Formats: sequence, C-alpha cells, structure tokens
Amino acid sequence: MYNFFQEFQSDFTKEVFLRKNKYIFSALTLAFLLNACNLGATKPEASSPQTTIAPANTFAPVPSLTSTPIVTPTVSPSATIPPSPTLTLFYNPTATTTPSWSACPGIVIAQTDTTKGDMLHILRCEDNLKYDLGPLAKGTYAVGPNNKFIVYIAFDGRIFAAKIGERQLRFVFDLAAEKIFTIINKKLKPSFSISFVGEEPHYQLVLIERKYDQKRVYDLPVQIME
Repeated sequence: MYNFFQEFQSDFTKEVFLRKNKYIFSALTLAFLLNACNLGATKPEASSPQTTIAPANTFAPVPSLTSTPIVTPTVSPSATIPPSPTLTLFYNPTATTTPSWSACPGIVIAQTDTTKGDMLHILRCEDNLKYDLGPLAKGTYAVGPNNKFIVYIAFDGRIFAAKIGERQLRFVFDLAAEKIFTIINKKLKPSFSISFVGEEPHYQLVLIERKYDQKRVYDLPVQIME
C-alpha cells in the first residue's frame, strides 16, 4: 500500500514535470522562430550622403585691379569770332567804268549805279560803237528784236526810248498819269517784265507788272524802231 502511493506520487510528479517542460519547450521554440523571422526582415540602414568639405585654407584668386589711364582732355583753340560787319546807313553806289563786252555780236548793255543815277554803257558789236546813256532814274531796260532801239522804264512810271547810237533818250509814256498800274499808284517799286510783239519796223511794247499781275501794250514811235 505504501509503495503504491509513493509510486503514484512519483509518477504524478513526473507527469507534472513533463507537462511544464513541454510548455517551456514550446514557448522557447516559438520565441526562437519569432526571433529568426525578425532577423530576416531587418532592412539595411540608408547611408547618409557624404558631404564634401572644401579645405579650410583654399581661397579663390582675387582678380588684380587694372588701372585705367587718365585721359588728358585736349583743349581746342578758342574759335575766332569774325568781326561784325559795319552797317552802312546810306547807300553809296560805285560806278563801273569798264563793262564786259563778252556777249557780242549784237548789242551789249551794262548798267551801273552812280551817285547821280543809273548809267547805261552800250556797245554795238557790228561797228564797235561804244557810248553811255544817263544818268537816269532807277529802272529797267530792253533792246528791240532788231537790235536797233532801246526802251528804258523808270520805276516811277516814265517810259523812254531811243535808237541805238543816239546819246539821248526820248520820253514816250507816263504810267503814273495813266493811273492804270496799281503799283505805280501806290508809289511802290514795280517789277516790270518787258517784251515786244509785231514785225519790223512796227513793234509794240508789252509791259507786265508782276506784283499785281497787270499787263499793258504800247505802240512805239516808228522813227525810233527803224
């Protein structure tokens, strides 16, 4: 009886021990397996980027300063101011005593202004006849188409004519008395244009005043035109 009890107790103790050891063994096995799984799944740590540090004693070269040469300004010589022209308060005409005869053949006339009035220096090329007409009041002139007569019109409206070779002009018309040309009525300086129409020996004088655009035709004495 005693032996049976001890044997039973011994067997029970062994069974309890085996059961405990079984549980411990199972727990250790499970822990080992879990640890193995964790080791296989471990990811490698990402390596941090390397930072390159320049040496402390390395410096960038400093560009050398190139001095710009100083330009010396060139002082230009001061401009020479011409003297102001002297104003003439009165007109002092100068007579020309030697006209140019380069227009021959024909009739050559040179007009000059003198203190006494205008002078006409006339040259007839066919016989080299030279003479002067004047002094005359300020005016303008024209030679007839046949080179045998001259007409002179003063700016005051008086018209003169003469044969080439005559030393005196003949009075022909007075435009101021006619009171036709506006410029003459206003006693202003006219701008006359002189021409001739007709056939030798009967020419007519065509007189145009440009400023007022007025025109008149005059018959000339036949004895002057022949």
